[in-house]
Amino acid sequence: KRRWRLADRAPGESDETIDSGGLAMGTCLRQLCVLAAIMLSVIAAVRADEARTTDQRPAGTIFDITHFDVIPLNIGGVDFEQVAYPALFKYRDASQSDLGFKSFRILNWLEATNHSFIVDVWSSQEAFEEHLAQSHSVAFRFAVQNQPPDGICCIGSPIDDRQYSMVASFGTPWVGNGLPSKVGSGGALFVITYVDFLQELLEEGDPDRGPDSLVKYGADSIKANPGYLLNFTVLRQLDRPNRLIILEVWDTQSDYSAWQAASVTQEFTAEVTPLLGSPLDNRLNSLCGETYVDSTQPTPPPNGCVPP
Repeated sequence: KRRWRLADRAPGESDETIDSGGLAMGTCLRQLCVLAAIMLSVIAAVRADEARTTDQRPAGTIFDITHFDVIPLNIGGVDFEQVAYPALFKYRDASQSDLGFKSFRILNWLEATNHSFIVDVWSSQEAFEEHLAQSHSVAFRFAVQNQPPDGICCIGSPIDDRQYSMVASFGTPWVGNGLPSKVGSGGALFVITYVDFLQELLEEGDPDRGPDSLVKYGADSIKANPGYLLNFTVLRQLDRPNRLIILEVWDTQSDYSAWQAASVTQEFTAEVTPLLGSPLDNRLNSLCGETYVDSTQPTPPPNGCVPP
């Protein structure tokens, strides 16, 4: 074997020789130890990150709200709305058997009936994620995003779903059978209001000032409108805590409009507007059932979700 002489020895020290094979083995052992230490560090970091992720999971009920935008076209004998909405109704019905299911409503925007909002509620974040993995959830997304003949049917923008936790709720619970179930414009009015508070409120000011103002307005509204305002719920977006949603259910659109003109609402709007990054965005909707009529069909109004 080849031997190496140490050049740096102390004065008077005898020559030492080192076996090159032993040197290589020692180097390998040191490298393995370093590699093992790195791997253990990575594993520990991953486990710590998983623990933090688990700890950060929201506890309790999850509201999932999705904007559903269907292109109002009829091309090559394919009516986009008549493909997309039956697929949506089928998805809603199938989801009711999923573990952790609590509620699922489809709300049709009165201003543009090819747009709707899906409001589904789950017992936990885990239940919601398991629901997304179900075959009917996957099938629905494929059904409305890739249809023949040219693969462009049916939605005009990607499915945009966001998850929320409940801040407060007044009146008849959103979850359950207590709210009106009559379909179409002759039924109850379902209002979704997007509230975008300034990020500075979270970082520099009072982070609860905005949500507290919504909760107070909700309590005042439900007290002042017995029998008219059926539900008022405040939700907070999980990944953007400065963004909230108000869900309202009114007996009629005329009663809602009257309350919008009332002094309590005017004062609330004046108080909250300086805290907002964008104006309050109110969307008025009717409840969907099993039937959808669109403007591309030779059918007179009303269009959108209608009674059977």
